Amino acid sequence: MILAGSPFSHEIQFSTGLPVGAIVYSLLGNNGLPMAGYTNVPVTPAVGALSYLIIIPSAANTVATDLFENRTLTWTYTTATGTVNGSEAYRVQKAIPFGVSVEGVRRKLGAEPREVPDDRIDLLRAYSDFISSYAAGAFTAYVTSGDRNTLLVIDAIEAIAGLSIIPWLQMTVAKKEDSGTNSYERFSSIDWDRLITSLTSYITPVNDLVDPIVDITVLPVIFVTAKRTDVITGEEP
Repeated sequence: MILAGSPFSHEIQFSTGLPVGAIVYSLLGNNGLPMAGYTNVPVTPAVGALSYLIIIPSAANTVATDLFENRTLTWTYTTATGTVNGSEAYRVQKAIPFGVSVEGVRRKLGAEPREVPDDRIDLLRAYSDFISSYAAGAFTAYVTSGDRNTLLVIDAIEAIAGLSIIPWLQMTVAKKEDSGTNSYERFSSIDWDRLITSLTSYITPVNDLVDPIVDITVLPVIFVTAKRTDVITGEEP
């Protein structure tokens, strides 16, 4: 994921053999078709190079839709033993008009970056779910007001992002507790009901600002209810 108007880069590793001649790449747009100016572009790596960095400029990463567009970088080159083809897909998204962050989501979960990496937190989806639950433009005034109401909106969006990854987080915890390896990381004894209640408490105050179209506090969260044995003490939590 990159923000609209940002460049994108991808390094091609020549792990199956050095190119004989040029690398030819194309960039597919949101409709899956090659974009003008980025169709069958030849580039030649330096002699003996083990990789090549393709850079897609910011001009190719604009968004005409409401939230995001997809891009796919494709390439092909010939080695002494055959032809190599590859592709890399990425998402170009508009900036969320509130100061939400993955750090804010982790703080609400009480998690560290190693436990909940950035790529597991979908703030754009959380923002979309949030605004779709209220009338269009309900929170426009709070984008620039910079007051307590803005903070309430930010907290609500981050809380929704946190709620959405609880099923994944539970499975991750189970996997770690079952591993029994020296690299075992403890993130246990979690009161999931209390955590969900805490996250939901960030959402309900925004209903005092505007009336919701749907009850956004009723979100589907799947629980892992099986008991787990602590791999250190042998006891069940």
